[in-house]
Amino acid sequence: MTPQEAVEKGAVAFFSSKYGEQVTVYTIGDFSKEVCAGPHVKHTGDMGHFHILKEESSSSGVRRIKAVLEK
Repeated sequence: MTPQEAVEKGAVAFFSSKYGEQVTVYTIGDFSKEVCAGPHVKHTGDMGHFHILKEESSSSGVRRIKAVLEK
């Protein structure tokens, strides 16, 4: 879909100036719906287990984590 369609459907677009004409929207349950210009994995389950290194507030009501995949 277009970036505008994605935003209208509730997706968050952090890098709107970098998106092309078509984007993919990734949704994780009711927790996250974000625009991405290209797929990194088909399903979050494909990544396996991860370890959270850092958790913080990025803005009011929003939490951000930094994590690494376990080998």
